[in-house]
Amino acid sequence: MALAQTWRDPLSGPLKLALLPTVGPYLLPLVVMRIRKALPRVELMLYEYQTESMLERLEKGELDMGILALPVSAAGEAFASRILYEEPFMLAVPEGHRLSARSQARVADLEGETLLLLEDGHCLRDQALAVCARSGIHERTDFRATSIETLRQMVAAGVGVTLLPALATQGGYGNAKGVVVLPFQKPAPLRRIGAVWRKSSARLALIGAVCEQLSRGSGLGAAR
Repeated sequence: MALAQTWRDPLSGPLKLALLPTVGPYLLPLVVMRIRKALPRVELMLYEYQTESMLERLEKGELDMGILALPVSAAGEAFASRILYEEPFMLAVPEGHRLSARSQARVADLEGETLLLLEDGHCLRDQALAVCARSGIHERTDFRATSIETLRQMVAAGVGVTLLPALATQGGYGNAKGVVVLPFQKPAPLRRIGAVWRKSSARLALIGAVCEQLSRGSGLGAAR
């Protein structure tokens, strides 16, 4: 049925799209209306999963495509992927922190700081640890957040510092009370956000069209 519909109109019909919890809330407001305008005959069905669960559902055919951080070591030969954009990390510190008056931060500035991270299972946790591995920063082991918004509130409370993806610091998210957000000096640490889908999918034309809108709508441009 999917193949038949694709032959009739490849840019129409339902598309089951999953996003990471650390991507969806910040990317979707930027791209949903753009996708609807560019692809008016597409019915987006949106889901939120962590990486492992997302890949399992993709493999079973329960999802058409997933938006996550690349590379994904667990993705086998059955999957294809495409980088959508490169997202810099930002440093979030409490107001009044020794770094809060800076215009930029360096990874080396984090030495001796207490780092707040997400709980196990979030790829953002592993990415933050990789960024800070060489800085001498130590993780607060008695607290692990379930969301970026919890991290932000703990920073505002003065418990520690954290790394936030750039899209999570824009718009209303950039005005969180009690939190100062600093860009890193270039070359800034970043994560690559991309799309993953089954190579055997019958929706390849539609997946490509949606990827294009996601990349442009992010405001971070298509990654090279």
